[in-house]
Amino acid sequence: MSNFPSFKSKVPYTRDVYLAYAIEGAERTPRYGYPIIPKEFCYQGVPAEIAQWDRRSQVSNPGHTAMSFYCKDEYLQPVLSDPKSYVEKLRKYECVIGMDCSPFDNMPPWIADHQIGMNLAITYFFGKSGLKVVPNVRIGGTEGSVESLLCYPKGILVSIGTNGFTRSLANRQIFTLRVSQIVNAIRPAGILVYGPVYEEVFATAKLAGTPVYRYDSFMQKRSRLRKQGEEANHERE
Repeated sequence: MSNFPSFKSKVPYTRDVYLAYAIEGAERTPRYGYPIIPKEFCYQGVPAEIAQWDRRSQVSNPGHTAMSFYCKDEYLQPVLSDPKSYVEKLRKYECVIGMDCSPFDNMPPWIADHQIGMNLAITYFFGKSGLKVVPNVRIGGTEGSVESLLCYPKGILVSIGTNGFTRSLANRQIFTLRVSQIVNAIRPAGILVYGPVYEEVFATAKLAGTPVYRYDSFMQKRSRLRKQGEEANHERE
């Protein structure tokens, strides 16, 4: 028997482990119940820079920087688990790019659809909380992926992350198909690309007259700086 006095809060405690609060009030898609993102949640401009969440300490001008969530799982998971705690931390940035839970083509379909749902739910929640969002559109080869394209207003700015998904020719061919589906369904005003841009992957966007804005990832920036340093050392020798 414990000797500590017991305490019972007068305020009921509800543990929302399913993040139902994130999509409270949202209009939903018919079968999967994905939240539909209103156009007024979406950012209208084009950010000067994009940073990744695990490198946020290196951001010098947050008011002109979009924050993305392309990072290792251990840095992303706390945001996924408790997005409410991160709203005020994100408010100083120019805009917030939607979550980057990846629906890989080798996943079981139910997992891929869950990943898409998490991206949409937290993007919706951040928009509902007053943050300007750029939806990060990620789809796989599932029925849920097709339905998720109903969640994005036509003519908005979207983000498509290519880091780690376009290295091999086979992956680029799959990714090209996914980008074509996105462009044809949403007809975006522009596409922010955080990572490498291959002409063939964004051919449909080019044909549609959709501008593609390319931003280097942290690894690309670091690689470029290292190369510049090596070239400078070579010249001094």
